[in-house]
Amino acid sequence: NWKAEVSLTLHPFEKRGSYSYREAQAMIRTKWKSMFKRDKGGAEDGKPETEDSSSFQLPPLIDDPKKMEEILSEVDEQYKSETGVDCSQYELERLAPEISSSGLVQLEDRIYRLKQQDTAMYRKIYDLVFANYTAYVQELENVTMLQMSLQQAAKTCINARRQLKHAKEGVSHGGLELLAKHRKRERLRAMLDTLQSLKTLQRTDSHLKELLEEGDYPKATMLCIECRHAIEQYKHYTCVSQLATSLHDVQSNIEEKLEEALNEMCTNFVSQNYEKVHQAYRILGKTQSAVDVLLMKFTTTIHDIAYKVLGEHAKMGGTLPAEEAQQLKMHYRNLSKFITPDHFIPCLTKLCMAMWNVMCNYHLVKQWHEDVDSKKKTLKTGDSEEMDSSELSFNRSYVRQKLESGLSRFWNDVQQKIRPCLLGVEIARFKYDDFIRILAIVRRIMSIGMEFCGEGSEPLQDCMRQQSLQYFKTYHRGRLEELRLFFENEAWELCPVRANFSIYSLKEFRFMQKSPSSESSLKKAVVPSRTDTGSIFNRLKATDNPFGEVDDDDEGEDVMEASQFDEAGSDEETSSVDTRASPSTSLTSTPSHIHKTHSAPKGPILANPTLTVLRLFGNYMQIMTVLEPIAFDVLECLSQLFDYYLYAIYDVFARDMLSLEQTGIEISAKLSTTLKRIEDTLIQAPQDAPTAPSGNSSLKFPKPNVSPVADLKDPKTLRGLRYRVVAIESLVFLASQFETMVPTLESYIPDGKKSFLTQFVSHTVSTARELRKPAYCGVASYILSRDQVLQTMSTVNWAIKEIKSQHSPYVDSMLQEFKKYKDQIGEIVKRIPIPPDVHSMLWDYSIKLATGCFVEGFSQASKRCSNEGRALMHLDFQQFRIKMEQLTGMRPIPHHQLVEDYVKAYYVPDEEAEKWLKDHTEYSVSQLKALVVNCGFGTRTNKKAKQRLLQIIDDMDKRK
Repeated sequence: NWKAEVSLTLHPFEKRGSYSYREAQAMIRTKWKSMFKRDKGGAEDGKPETEDSSSFQLPPLIDDPKKMEEILSEVDEQYKSETGVDCSQYELERLAPEISSSGLVQLEDRIYRLKQQDTAMYRKIYDLVFANYTAYVQELENVTMLQMSLQQAAKTCINARRQLKHAKEGVSHGGLELLAKHRKRERLRAMLDTLQSLKTLQRTDSHLKELLEEGDYPKATMLCIECRHAIEQYKHYTCVSQLATSLHDVQSNIEEKLEEALNEMCTNFVSQNYEKVHQAYRILGKTQSAVDVLLMKFTTTIHDIAYKVLGEHAKMGGTLPAEEAQQLKMHYRNLSKFITPDHFIPCLTKLCMAMWNVMCNYHLVKQWHEDVDSKKKTLKTGDSEEMDSSELSFNRSYVRQKLESGLSRFWNDVQQKIRPCLLGVEIARFKYDDFIRILAIVRRIMSIGMEFCGEGSEPLQDCMRQQSLQYFKTYHRGRLEELRLFFENEAWELCPVRANFSIYSLKEFRFMQKSPSSESSLKKAVVPSRTDTGSIFNRLKATDNPFGEVDDDDEGEDVMEASQFDEAGSDEETSSVDTRASPSTSLTSTPSHIHKTHSAPKGPILANPTLTVLRLFGNYMQIMTVLEPIAFDVLECLSQLFDYYLYAIYDVFARDMLSLEQTGIEISAKLSTTLKRIEDTLIQAPQDAPTAPSGNSSLKFPKPNVSPVADLKDPKTLRGLRYRVVAIESLVFLASQFETMVPTLESYIPDGKKSFLTQFVSHTVSTARELRKPAYCGVASYILSRDQVLQTMSTVNWAIKEIKSQHSPYVDSMLQEFKKYKDQIGEIVKRIPIPPDVHSMLWDYSIKLATGCFVEGFSQASKRCSNEGRALMHLDFQQFRIKMEQLTGMRPIPHHQLVEDYVKAYYVPDEEAEKWLKDHTEYSVSQLKALVVNCGFGTRTNKKAKQRLLQIIDDMDKRK
């Protein structure tokens, strides 16, 4: 049997562990030799081998794999059968027909081939065994271990049988009874525990109700879950099925209580209570549904509160129908239309306060979750920390995401409740203070919304833009009408104010002083971080009123000069500036004590209409502050106030002076262009009716009539000089204050619109000072009667032959008029302070008129004037100059060179005459021709030069 032989052949390998290939070949060869000898019978009966048998040659070992495969392919199929075969019998039967005389050779050849095939087979088997040697050894170890385990199991069974036999023989009947009683006791104990559990389940209902009443939702929820598990364990009992139904009702009650607690968090957040509710939902495994329910409750709360607030105030107004007042089934938008103006501001305040309360509680809920998450992260330190499961982390992330995304939706819901309330009332009917109050409330809620979610308030802004623009147009038209009435009834007396008075002394501008950058506190709607400690949500509680901070400052103003009040007495305080009056009623009358004072105030020169315009400026700027979308529209209206005031001052106090021929006053091109623009765009023609603005058309308004109180034609008062000073200087002060407002105004309007403000300041505001010239110089033109002076000068004999030492009488007449002029100005200064530059302008122009009279009179007298007469001219003017310097304190007096140069022109050499004419263009053509024709100017040595000089004068006139 070759398998057995192979096993024996490999036996030495198992003992040693590994052999070389050559050693294995030698061993197999030796083994094969012994097998071959046994087959040949050479070792039968213990005899030694014969020579014939020893002469048989074994096939060589095969090393070539290819040759080995060829040999193996020659093996008969009979040897490959698994049923077994008798090899000897098979070979004899196969070779029997072929055996002959040389059969021994054939037999040996066949045996050699069989041995060769056997060698190849053994080599193949060896290679396979050698390749799987490790697995072969491991399998032998497993077999050995299995054998040992079987032996151990046999021993255990034998011992167990032995002990069972001993127990069977040794246990008595009493022992069996003891075991039976022990088993019964254990069963009774189990039954007792079951009864105790059932009894506890029966009492659970009342205990759960107690926990719910105490608000201990986590314990109630945990107890409910434990009872549910216990019921599942004892469900085979009949009584337990009834408890299951009761427990289901209790569980539903718990969920209702939790929803009620969440609903309470919307209006009254308490961290301890919310923590219990959150833990209860977490125990139930409904953390995600809890935040969904909470967001739904917040939305419902907003709707319910808004409807409740509007319903209450609609009932207060008495305009709501009785049936609808009882049921309040009207649509929210329609309900807002029944809010009367008297109840609108309280309704809006209460509505915004309710919205603030809900928003603040939402913020607290969100902040609570952020604090809990941060504490969880802080506690996670070290290797012993308790890591959150993936489910808990996902729930926290879900809650944060829901609360964060719910901010915008929540703020939009708030806006949708406030917007109908604003649209349901006609804001144009409100007073200015009420309107500012409404704007401040809306602005504050918008600011809160910005801090709440970091988003704008487009719905509210659009709503307020529409309402405010409509209100402001009506308000602006009313203020222009009011201003016109002020002009027509104003006495143009000085309004005494403190020396340091400015726009910041008025309460209307007090908002600009609340911040260093002169920006309104109402405008401050910056987008701060929602976790900033300076946030309104961190500064105020949900029960605080953030809308109380925007109330108007009711403190009185301190703008009046103290000495004026002291002189006026307590009875006249009521007629002075009402420092707490509304803009529509401020400064309509002149304080009576002003007429009794005998010392000019030290403050700036102001009239009542000027103070009114300043207040309107402050009101308009407040509107620009809280309504940035229409800030430019308000700025245009503010500029119209200044335009109207400027044009009114010009029309009343300066236009009449420009019409005088003797003044020769001309206004600048810039001022003329400005006045023309105002007249075309703002001033209504006298025959037309007032028109309201519609579409792109601008507002036009009648110009004011002259106030009958202020007499501007009385020569005793220098044509109302003190009224003109108050009016013109108050306009100049108004322009200066407007210039101080420019930086603040620029901050309110878009960059693309700032060019309008720049152009307005440079072309309109700056021209206010130019109205001084026509107003004051026109007054000065009445000091001297030009015709009378020239008539008097014409009576003087200029053709004298002797030099006189006494000046002419007309000089004394002129000086007398100027003394009277000075006394009149002195009386005015006692009532109002005339600025130094105005004082200089009055004297400058009056002296200019006087010097003009001198030049004109001298030019008319030059035909019959001698050299001595020219000396008299010089003496007259020197007398006038000396006395005027003493009278005015001005050294030298202005325009003296005009007269002196003209008198000295006769002594100019003929060769310099042409140059003198070209250099002195300040004289008129008639005056220059008088020098040439009557005095022989430049023609004393050359008579033919007269025509040339006259031609030069004509050419100069044409160039002018």
